Amino acid sequence: MGGAERGQAKRKQQAAQGVTAARGNGRPSRGVVAAVAIIVALAMVAGLGLWLQNRNSPADLPAAIPVAAAGPEYPVVLQGDTVVAGRAQAPVTIDIYEDFLCPGCAEFEKLYHQQLAQAAADGMARVVYHPVAILDDHSEPAGYSTLAAGAAFCAAQVGIFPQFHNSLFATQPAEDGPGWTSAQLHQLARDLGAGDGFAGCMQAGTDRRVAASTQIARLFVSGLRTDGRFGTPSVVVNGTLIDIGDPGWLDQALSRAQR
Repeated sequence: MGGAERGQAKRKQQAAQGVTAARGNGRPSRGVVAAVAIIVALAMVAGLGLWLQNRNSPADLPAAIPVAAAGPEYPVVLQGDTVVAGRAQAPVTIDIYEDFLCPGCAEFEKLYHQQLAQAAADGMARVVYHPVAILDDHSEPAGYSTLAAGAAFCAAQVGIFPQFHNSLFATQPAEDGPGWTSAQLHQLARDLGAGDGFAGCMQAGTDRRVAASTQIARLFVSGLRTDGRFGTPSVVVNGTLIDIGDPGWLDQALSRAQR
């Protein structure tokens, strides 16, 4: 038997001995267990990475932002760093602080949008929207919160805020994934009948307005909380921060308008 053949036979024998040792008394050796554990852990990490990548892939978003259905009509005006829906003389003022990337804000809109819109249309509530940007670092690329908030201000300026606002929350991008692009926001505005005013507003720049809105909101809301924190969504009714975890908060607020 040549040297090469002897070497091959020796390797086979060592492999066989390794298998026998691994089997032992029907139990795998510690080395095998550790190796298997490492392989499983690596597979789980790789699988998680692929899941996150696929979850946040652009394919998760349509080519164009779907237009939300039209709701009740109510007056909308842009006042400083806020968008005011409803009549100025309404007996109840509801301030809503929202980030367009915030999942809790999307859930809030899902639960209360119809009731808020109807209250604004009926003159029962003056709903003041405060578009803010606190999740800019949670989009790819960063900055979607600021981009969307600025677009909302421009939508209010050209008279398409209700459906524009509702469309962004109805099909909300996932956190830590791609957000809607500037081109897609412009297309949504065109789909809603906006003329050149929207594009002109966006080109003029909205970052400073969003930054001011966010800073004012942070100072005001944090001052109402005992822990001094600020998060979205935050809701203030007639100057009082309310607990939106209470499902009856809006009914209670609107009941004041009927007294």
